[in-house]
Amino acid sequence: MKYSIAIYTKVLFGLLLLTLLTFMQPVFYHMTPDKTAIVQLLISMMKIWLIGAIYMHLRSEKAYLKSYVLMALIILLIFFVIVGIDVTHL
Repeated sequence: MKYSIAIYTKVLFGLLLLTLLTFMQPVFYHMTPDKTAIVQLLISMMKIWLIGAIYMHLRSEKAYLKSYVLMALIILLIFFVIVGIDVTHL
């Protein structure tokens, strides 16, 4: 599936808007550091989905390639959990 320049432009502006939201969220919405981190991670997940789906063309790929990407993300998550457990026990 080939995307048009209009789609790429909309995604670019969406990414820029989400980046602006990332920087402005702690200024306008004062939350505890834990809640701020969760909101920031949710915003970054939206940006990751946009980049993966549109710019990396994963939206129109076959299922086996999508499963490879998912497997890589799960392995990365496992590493983050292991490091997080290690850091909390220092």
